Amino acid sequence: MNNKKPRDPLYPRGFEETEELKKQISENYPKPSKKNEELTLLKRLNRKIGIYLHPNSVEITDDEQKKKIGVIITTLILVTLISSAYYFIIYEPAQEELTLAKTTKLNELHDLYCGALTTSTNEYFLESKINDANNPREVEQIDIMTPATKDWKSFHKKAINTNHDKYNRTMIVYSNESKNVILPMNKAIAIVNENSAELLSKIKFEEPNTVSVPILVSRLQAGAGLINVGSIVDIYTNNNYTNESGNSTNSSPDISGCTVLSIMRYEENGEIDSEYSKSNTIVSGNNTNPHENTKAFSSDVLELIKGSILNGYDEKETFDLLENYGVKLSNYERQINLGDLDAQYMLLIETPQDKVDYILNNMDNIVLTIPTNHAPDWMINEINLTYEN
Repeated sequence: MNNKKPRDPLYPRGFEETEELKKQISENYPKPSKKNEELTLLKRLNRKIGIYLHPNSVEITDDEQKKKIGVIITTLILVTLISSAYYFIIYEPAQEELTLAKTTKLNELHDLYCGALTTSTNEYFLESKINDANNPREVEQIDIMTPATKDWKSFHKKAINTNHDKYNRTMIVYSNESKNVILPMNKAIAIVNENSAELLSKIKFEEPNTVSVPILVSRLQAGAGLINVGSIVDIYTNNNYTNESGNSTNSSPDISGCTVLSIMRYEENGEIDSEYSKSNTIVSGNNTNPHENTKAFSSDVLELIKGSILNGYDEKETFDLLENYGVKLSNYERQINLGDLDAQYMLLIETPQDKVDYILNNMDNIVLTIPTNHAPDWMINEINLTYEN
C-alpha cells in the first residue's frame, strides 16, 4: 500500500526534498545565538590587543607574530616620516625666522643703547624680552625706540647742565664724525628735545675746551671779507682737500660754532690817496674862462692811529672816526659791487683745542662760512627783501 502523499501541484518538483534536507541540517547543526557570536568577536579583539600590549602573556601564532612586527615597523616608519617632515618643513624654517628676527632686534637694541647707556636697566630688560620671545611677531612688537629716546634725553640733559663753561655754552661731539659744535645751553637742550635716540645715541656733550687760533686767509676764505668781530662761523674744507677717509667733499662743517675774536686787513688797505676834480668852462664870445675845482685827500689810516696815540690828534675822536673801518670798507665794497679781491685777512678764531692742528695744517684749504641763523643784519635784510611777497 502506498502511503506517500501526493505532490502538491502548487510547489515545484523537489520542493519537499529540499525542505526535508534543511530540517535535518538544523537538527544536526544548531545555529549559534547572537550573544555567543558577539562574545566571540570581543574575544578576538581582546586577543589582538593583548598580542601588542602584553606579548608575553598571550600565546600567538607565527602569522600573528609576523603581522605584529610588520605593524610596528610600519608605525615607526610613519612616525619618522611625519617627524622629519614637521622638522624640515615647519619647525626649522620657523626657528630660522625667529633667530633672524631676534638678531636684527638685538642689533637695533645695541645700536641705540650704546656708550653710557650700555649697562642701563632698560637695556637688560629689553634684551631679556627679546630672547624670551616665542615667534617673530612678538619680536617685532617690542618697542626699543621709545624707551631709548626717553633714556637718552634724560642722560643728555644732565650732561648739558654739568658740562658747560662760564659763558653757558656746551659742545656737542659727534661720535661718527670728526665734528664738534659749540652752542648755548638752551639750544643744546632744544636739540635733545627735538630728536630721537637714532641721533641722540651718536652724540655726547662736553665742556668746551677752546683756544684762539690766528689764521691768514684770502678774502674768498674769509666769508668775502664780510664777517665781523663776534660773528659765529662754520669751517669747511674745500674740494681740493681729501680727508683721511678718502672723502673729497663735506656735507656738514668740519668745525661748527667758532667765534671771530678779531679781524685785521693788510696795512696797504689803509693807504688812501684820493683826488676829486670838477671842471667848468665858460665861453663868452671870443673869451674862454676855464674853471676847475679840485679836492685831494691823502692819508694812511694806520699812521693816523699812530699819531693819535702820540697825542698828535685827539685819540678818542680819531678812534670813533676809524672804528670798524675795515668792516665798513668791505660793506661799502659790497654795496657798490666793487672791491679789492686780493685782500688778505688775519683772523683770530676761537676753536676747540683738538682742532688746532687741523686748522693750521689746512689753512690754505679752509673756508669760513656764516650760518644764516647767525647772519648779520645786512644779510637778514637782503634775505627778507628777496622773499617778500
